[in-house]
Amino acid sequence: MAHKTTPIAFWFERPMRRMERRYAYNLDYLRHVWHVSRGAFRRFAFGFMWFASGRDALPADAAAIAGIVSTRHADCGPCTQITVDMALEAGVDPAVLKAAIAGDLDHLPHALALVYRFAHAVVTADITAGDMRPHIVDLYGEKGLVDLATAIAVGQVYPAFKRTLGFGDTCLQVTINAEPVKAQRLRAHAAAPPPALKPPTLAPPPVR
Repeated sequence: MAHKTTPIAFWFERPMRRMERRYAYNLDYLRHVWHVSRGAFRRFAFGFMWFASGRDALPADAAAIAGIVSTRHADCGPCTQITVDMALEAGVDPAVLKAAIAGDLDHLPHALALVYRFAHAVVTADITAGDMRPHIVDLYGEKGLVDLATAIAVGQVYPAFKRTLGFGDTCLQVTINAEPVKAQRLRAHAAAPPPALKPPTLAPPPVR
C-alpha cells in the first residue's frame, strides 16, 4: 500500500515536525489523513488530539500507568514509547515507568498498582473493573476517574487508528532514559484486586 507522506500545509507541518524531532515519533499517518480526507484530519487534529491532551485532576504518574497499560494492550511500540517520553517530561519517576513496562506490580506504589490493575481490567473487559472503580474514585475523585477513562481510551485509539491505515508498528522493547526495558505481555491475573485493598471509607449520613 502506497502512502502519501509528503508535507502538508505550512501551519500544520511546522508543529508536526517539531513534535517528530522532540519525541523521535513518526507522524506520517497524520500526513496521510490530510491528503486523503481533510475533514477527518480536522476532526482528529482539532477534536480528538485536543481531548487526548487534557487532564484535570489525575496525577501524571497515574495517567502514565493507565496510558502504558492501554497502549501495551493495543500492541503499539511507538505509542508506548511516546507515552513514556511524555511521562518523563512530566516528572514521573523512571523507576515507576520501568515497573509498569515490565509488568512488575510488586515495584509499583500501592495506588499505582491499583491503577494498573484497573486499566488492565478495563481494556480486557474484565468484570473486576467494577469492583475496583470505587477505590479509584476514593483515591482520585470522580474527576480523576474521568481523566483515567480518557487516558485508557486514548491508549486504544491511536494504535487502532494507525494500524487500520497501515502505519501501525509492534515493538516489545521500550527505552527509558536511553535504557532498554523489556516490555512484558499483560497477564490476565494482573487484573486481580490486591489482597490488601480496603473498601473506601464512606462518611456517615448526617444526623437529622
